[in-house]
Amino acid sequence: MDRAGSVTDLAGELLALKKASGCSFAQLSEKTHYAKSSWERWVNGKQFPPRDAVESLAKLCEADPAPLLALWDEEEARRGAPEAEPDGADAPDEAAPPRSRRTLWISLVLAVLLVAGAGGYAAFTLSGSDEPPVKPKPAVKVAGPATGCTLTKCEGRDPKKMNCGADAVTVRTGSIPKDLVIELRYSRACKAAWGRISFAEVGATVVVNNSDGAAQADVVHFDRDVYTPLIAAPDDGSVFVCAALPKKNGKDSVPTCTGRFIPSAESHQP
Repeated sequence: MDRAGSVTDLAGELLALKKASGCSFAQLSEKTHYAKSSWERWVNGKQFPPRDAVESLAKLCEADPAPLLALWDEEEARRGAPEAEPDGADAPDEAAPPRSRRTLWISLVLAVLLVAGAGGYAAFTLSGSDEPPVKPKPAVKVAGPATGCTLTKCEGRDPKKMNCGADAVTVRTGSIPKDLVIELRYSRACKAAWGRISFAEVGATVVVNNSDGAAQADVVHFDRDVYTPLIAAPDDGSVFVCAALPKKNGKDSVPTCTGRFIPSAESHQP
C-alpha cells in the first residue's frame, strides 16, 4: 500500500465513523474540541489527522480505537521513513563521497554555524570587553483569563459571571439616531460574543446573532443601557448585532445592524 493509499484508507474509516455517529462537522467540533474545518480536511483525506483526534472520534462512536490507531501508526511510520531512490537513478559523482542529501544539508548548516560562531568570538575578543554578550531573553507566554465557559456552553449565560469580559473587545459598532449606540462585544478566551446598547430609551431591544442561526436578546427595562446573554462565536463562523427603538403607535421600528464579524479573519489583542 503506497503512502496516498494509507491516508485514503484512514480517511475512509473516519468517514464511516462520522456517518455512524450521525454528527455534523460542527457537532464533532463541539464534542471533540477540534475545529469543524479540521474534521472536514481529515475525513476527506486532505490532511493527515493527529492521533488524539482519531482516538477521540472512535471513543465518541463507542468503537474500538485499536484498529484505527494501528492504521494511524503505520502511516506515521511510513511518513517518517526516507523515500527510496527510484530504479535507474544516476550513480553519485566520484569526486564526492556517497552520502544522502540530508547528510550533505546538515554538513552545510554546521559549517555555516561554525563560521558564524568563530566570527562572533573574534568580534568579542577584539572588543576588549570582559563581559560576555547579553543573550536575548526567551519570550514569556501569558495565559489567557480563566473563564467559565466556551463556545456553545456559553449560550444564554451572563458574560460578566462567566468572566468573558476579562479579555473582551468591541469589534463592531453601530448607532440609531438619536444617540443610541450599538456594540458587538467579543471574547477570544470564551469564543463567545454578546450585544450591548447604550443611551437607549426604555423598550429599546438588542439582539446578537451567529451564522449557526442562534440568537440572544434583551430589552431596556430601566436606565438607558442593556446587554444580551452570550452566544457562541466559533472561529470559522460569524456574529452580528441588531438593535431597534421602542414601538411607537403600536408599530415596530426598523432594526439597525452592525457588520458581521468573523473571528478567524481578524486578529485581536485584549
